[in-house]
Amino acid sequence: EQLIHLVNIQNLARTIREDRKIIEQAPFRIEEIEGRFRDRNTEYVAVKDRFDELESDTRERNLELETLIVSRKKYAEDLMQVQNQREYSAILKEIDDVKARITGHEEAILSNMEETETLKGQIESMGEHIAVEREKVAVETEEVNVAIRQAEAEVARCIREREQLEGELPPALAAAIHRVEEQRHGLFLVEVVDSTCQACYVRVRPQVYQEIKTASKLHSCGSCRRFLYHAPSIRLAMDGPAAPGDVPASGVEALNDPQV
Repeated sequence: EQLIHLVNIQNLARTIREDRKIIEQAPFRIEEIEGRFRDRNTEYVAVKDRFDELESDTRERNLELETLIVSRKKYAEDLMQVQNQREYSAILKEIDDVKARITGHEEAILSNMEETETLKGQIESMGEHIAVEREKVAVETEEVNVAIRQAEAEVARCIREREQLEGELPPALAAAIHRVEEQRHGLFLVEVVDSTCQACYVRVRPQVYQEIKTASKLHSCGSCRRFLYHAPSIRLAMDGPAAPGDVPASGVEALNDPQV
C-alpha cells in the first residue's frame, strides 16, 4: 500500500513539474507571439511613415509652387517696365531661377505622386494582413493564458492530492521522499529491471530484488538512494491481473518515462 502511494505521489510530482514549466514558460511564449507581430508591424509602420512623409512633402511643395508661380508672373510684368539692360538682365536671372525651382517642385511632386500610389496599394494590402495578425495574436495570447489557468488549477489539485497521500504515510517515509526528491531532481522512485536500478544501473542483491518484486518491503538503491519498485508487481496491485495484450497501467508506465 505504501509503495502504491509512492507511485501515485511520483506521478503527481511529475504532473506538478510539467504544469509549473508551462506557467514559467508562458511569459516567454507571449513575448514570442508579440515579437512576431511587432516585426511584421514594423514594416507596415515604415511604409505608412514613408507615405505620410511623401504626402506632407507634396503639400509643402504645392504651397511653395503657388508662391513661385505668383513670383514668376510678377517678374514677367516687371520685365516690361525695365529702364536699362542691367535691370533687364537681373529680372531675367530671377525669372530663370524661379522657373528652375518650379520645374524642380513639379518633378518632385510627380515623383511623390507615383510613389504614393504604389505605397497606397501596399498599405491597403499590409493593413488587412496586420488586422488578421492582430486577431491571431489575441487568440494565441488567450490560449497561453488559458493554459496558465489550467496549469495553475492542476498544480493546486495535485498538491492537495499529494498532501493527502503523504498524510497517510509514516512521517519518516514522507520526509525521506522529500529528501531524495530534492537530491535527485524530482525522481525519488525508480523501477528495478533484472535486479538493476534503472536510474544509476547498479545491481541490487538477489534477496532484495525478490522483496522488491513481492512488494513485501520498501527498499532504496544503495547507490542513488532512490526508492525501488517492480513495475509488473505494482501493476497487478493497482489494476489487477492483466490479460495478454492489455495496455499497461498508465500510472506505472509514466514513471518509466525518460523525461521524468
